[in-house]
Amino acid sequence: MISKEKRFFLKKALLFCSVLIGVSLLLYDTLLKEYYLKVFPLQFGIVALITLLSHLKLMNASERNPRKFSTTYLSIMSVRLLIYLVFILVCLLIDRTNAVNFVVTFLVLYLAFTIFEVIEILNFLKKNPKSSN
Repeated sequence: MISKEKRFFLKKALLFCSVLIGVSLLLYDTLLKEYYLKVFPLQFGIVALITLLSHLKLMNASERNPRKFSTTYLSIMSVRLLIYLVFILVCLLIDRTNAVNFVVTFLVLYLAFTIFEVIEILNFLKKNPKSSN
C-alpha cells in the first residue's frame, strides 16, 4: 500500500510533468518548431519514469533505515546516471544528425527533474525527522 507522503509526491510529480509537457508543447509549437525531435516523448518518459522510481526508492530507504540513506542515495544516482548514459549513447548512435538538439533537450529535462526531486526529497526529510540522518 502506498503511504500518504508517496501519494502526495506522485500527485505533485504528475502536476510537474503536466506543466513541463504543456510548456514543451507550447515552445515546440511556436519558438522552437525547427528543433523538435521525434524522440522527445521517449526522452521525457524515460527521465520522468526514472526520476519517479528513484525518488520512491529513496523515500522507502529513508523510512526503513535512515543510516543507510546516504549509501542508497549514491547507489541510486549512480545507476540512474548509467541508465541515462546508455540511453544517450544509443540514441546518438541511431541519429547523429540531431545530436546537439538531443543533448540540449536531455540536459534541460535532466536539470528540471533533478531540481524537482532534490526539493521534494529535502521537504520529505524535513517533514519526517525520524527518517533523516
